[in-house]
Amino acid sequence: MFKPGDFDLTLEAELKLRVVTDEIDECTDIEALRENLKASSTLLMHYQQIINRMILDQINKDLGDFGLLIKSVEDS
Repeated sequence: MFKPGDFDLTLEAELKLRVVTDEIDECTDIEALRENLKASSTLLMHYQQIINRMILDQINKDLGDFGLLIKSVEDS
């Protein structure tokens, strides 16, 4: 389903990640780190929910298409 290159970040994304990583490394405000970690975790969970929903919808569509294909073969 996925190719190894699908997991590679673009140069722009790598730069953004590097900037965020550097900011985290330099941060000494524990409360700010906590709040940002909570926000990041919430965002991750929302993205996972969206992806799970998209995959479920695609599987249901594929199963429906497969059912129609079987029916048309049986009718032939």
